Amino acid sequence: MSYTFILAIILFLLAAWFAWRYYKLRRDLNEYANDVREQNAITGVRELEGLSSAVTSLISNFNLQLSASGAERARLATVLEQMTDGVLIADAQGIVQFANPAAGRLFQTSNPVNRSITEIVRHHQLVEAWRRCQQTRELQSETVEVPARHQYLQLVVIPDRHASGSLLLVQDLTRIRRLETVRRDFISNLSHELRTPLASLKALTETLQDG
Repeated sequence: MSYTFILAIILFLLAAWFAWRYYKLRRDLNEYANDVREQNAITGVRELEGLSSAVTSLISNFNLQLSASGAERARLATVLEQMTDGVLIADAQGIVQFANPAAGRLFQTSNPVNRSITEIVRHHQLVEAWRRCQQTRELQSETVEVPARHQYLQLVVIPDRHASGSLLLVQDLTRIRRLETVRRDFISNLSHELRTPLASLKALTETLQDG
C-alpha cells in the first residue's frame, strides 16, 4: 500500500472531522447569537450589544475557516476520485456512507452508497474480514482471487476510533501477481537451462582431474 494512498485517506478523514466540528460550532454560535439579539431587543441593555458584536465577529471567523476547510475537502475529493485504489466508509451497520469511483469499478457496482457491505463486496472472505474488524476493532486484511475476471483483490479494513464504523481500502493486485508469476517462471526456466551446461562442465572438470 503506497504512502500517498494512506496519506490521502488520513487527510480526507481529518478534513471531514474538522468540517463537522466547524459546522457544529457555527450552528451553536448562530443559535447563541440569535438568543443574544432577542435578549438585547427585549432588555435594551448596552452590555449585550458588545457581546452580540463579539459573537458575530467570532461567527465570521469560523465562516472563513469553514471556507478554507471546504477548499481542502474539494482538493482531497479530487485526489480520491483520481485514485485507482478503492475507498469506502461504512457505518456500524455496514451501510456505505462514502465510496470513490475506483471502489465501484473494482466491485463492479455503479452506486455503492447507502448499500450494505455484504451486498457490494460479494466475496465471503472479504466480508468476513470486515466482520472481524467490527468485532475486534482491529485492522484486518484479506486477499481473494476472482476467477471469473482473472483478478486478485486485497481488502484492508481499518476501524474508526471515534465511531463504530470502518474504512475499507481495496486494491487490485492482479498486475503484481502476474509479475510474480513471470519472475518465478523465469527463474525456473533459467535454472533448467543452466542445469545441462553445468553438468557437462562438471563432467569435463572431473575428467581433466582424473587425466
